Amino acid sequence: MPENPFGLPDPEIIAAPVQPEAAIAFWAWKSATPYDVVKRMDEGARQRAFYVTALAERDAVQAVKDALAKALENGETLKDFQERIAAEIERQGWKGHRVETVFRNNLQTAYSAGRYAKMRQVKKARPYWQYITVGDERVRPGHAILNGRVFPADHEFWGTNYPPNGHKCRCGVRSLSARQVEREGLTVETETPGDSIWTDPKTGMEYHVARPGADVGWRNNPGMTWVESTGKAPGAGGVSGPATGLPLDKHPDLTPQSYAEQRLRPAPVNTFADLAQGITNKCGVFVRNSQGITAVSEVSKSYFMATNGHGRITISNRSFSTPKGAFKPSAQLKDAWNKLANGQALDWLEEYGVESLWHEITHNRQKWASLGRGDTAKRRIMEIVTQWTSRRTYPELLAALGGKAAHQASIKTGGLGYGGYIKSFDRVLAALRVDEAALLLQMKTLIDTAPVNTYPALLSEWLAKESGRKKSAVKQALEHIGKYDFEDKLQKL
Repeated sequence: MPENPFGLPDPEIIAAPVQPEAAIAFWAWKSATPYDVVKRMDEGARQRAFYVTALAERDAVQAVKDALAKALENGETLKDFQERIAAEIERQGWKGHRVETVFRNNLQTAYSAGRYAKMRQVKKARPYWQYITVGDERVRPGHAILNGRVFPADHEFWGTNYPPNGHKCRCGVRSLSARQVEREGLTVETETPGDSIWTDPKTGMEYHVARPGADVGWRNNPGMTWVESTGKAPGAGGVSGPATGLPLDKHPDLTPQSYAEQRLRPAPVNTFADLAQGITNKCGVFVRNSQGITAVSEVSKSYFMATNGHGRITISNRSFSTPKGAFKPSAQLKDAWNKLANGQALDWLEEYGVESLWHEITHNRQKWASLGRGDTAKRRIMEIVTQWTSRRTYPELLAALGGKAAHQASIKTGGLGYGGYIKSFDRVLAALRVDEAALLLQMKTLIDTAPVNTYPALLSEWLAKESGRKKSAVKQALEHIGKYDFEDKLQKL
């Protein structure tokens, strides 16, 4: 196989060369998955999926995956890849940059996973890893600030920042022995890098880096997921089966997947107090504050659920008439909890109860700021961001409880909370023709990093940039959702 046939950088230095077989084995482990299926997966399952955004046909996804496999096996170039999937490119209307991104991102990820597996094999002799960049003007500040920094091989940093760390990322990792660290005068860091300033050595310009490392949507380590799920890195013994620790020969009715789901399931509950304790114990990991979920109370209020944004959640025991039947939040959520405990499927209202809880948990991940008194535009847009995102991400909570979302497609478009706002917002998105997957990443970024009172400005700016429309018109349409003149503002987009 020719050296570096894809024109990708080869910045990593390890004790022995990485064989292409490792990258090929990683690629074989990936499963071709239609994009609409991927959107319903939790992050762990998504790690194993190969998908192309907006590509819905399984045969088409498999064709692209097979073409990338040939590129790995034969050392093919981007031109070879383009010719191999020429029919699909024409059918999908892809432009050159889209094809290049698919090619480079996936091959870089495959080779990176192979490198990771190899580095794990020599970890005892080379226990330190150094982040390195190409060092030119194209390196992102969030990546450049890490250049040359050394962390232990087992440090949590590598779980979310092992390259590639973004589209067309060219960063790499160098493994080091203790002698090399001492000889080169390097410092081994034990703290995960945080908010800091990076100064460009060539221009002297300073850049604020809120979170050094992987870009949004890239905070994972496919190689780690692969190695852990197969039980060991590929080597002389090949790749083993799933490392669950479960003797499947003694439990033929179980599979690694079902065993993992059983370990996640919550304990059954008899009373609301039991449910409150279960939510506190199982769901607190998702909130931002250091105390987790501090209290879960049952109330008789005219809302489904609510939160103070600082760990306290209230759930109504009233019965609400809905198109799906009577919805009693506390009762439906308790029924859902017990079904999850027993590995049973949820009905629509039970699953919606889980989504409603996830909505309040999401509020507890946001950065709170004044939204004004009463029904302000800032408050409406904050709820739109929260609800729209929650409907697409609540499967994360279900997965953490050993369950699966069966009704997400219906809940996305016909959920009960803030239903009118979401329908109007979806009409704005349709008018702007914005990619939903890209928007979801932006929404998650807003929730994780931005004060809630900045959502109108930041969301309007992003939507305007993505759609090519005027920011003022987009902002007007968003701010008038739920108002009598919304139709007029929508027509002006």
